[in-house]
Amino acid sequence: MLILGLVLIVVAAVLIVLGLFTTGNGDLDDPTATLLGLPVGSTTIFVIGLVAGVLLLFGLSLTKWGGKHQVKYMKQKRQMRDMAKTLQDAETKSETKTETKTEPKIAPEPKSEDA
Repeated sequence: MLILGLVLIVVAAVLIVLGLFTTGNGDLDDPTATLLGLPVGSTTIFVIGLVAGVLLLFGLSLTKWGGKHQVKYMKQKRQMRDMAKTLQDAETKSETKTETKTEPKIAPEPKSEDA
């Protein structure tokens, strides 16, 4: 999501730059402008600006959300790594205690001759 947000921000920036660099013909009777050699009206320029603004806001929100998600994932990964290390240390400690303990040997019971 972080990358998608950045891509949307770049697309919005390109649209804004294209909207800013439209050239008018200077004729007040014919208010068409040219955008990359194509004639566009004022409504089209407005729509391009509107789409660029929406894409910019959506890209910023996706970038923010993706960043939060990434930080949360990294935090959980670090916690899991710490827990695994703690568990491994505890298992190693318990194994060394088991190896050092000697099991008590039980002496056989004496046979009774009552029978």
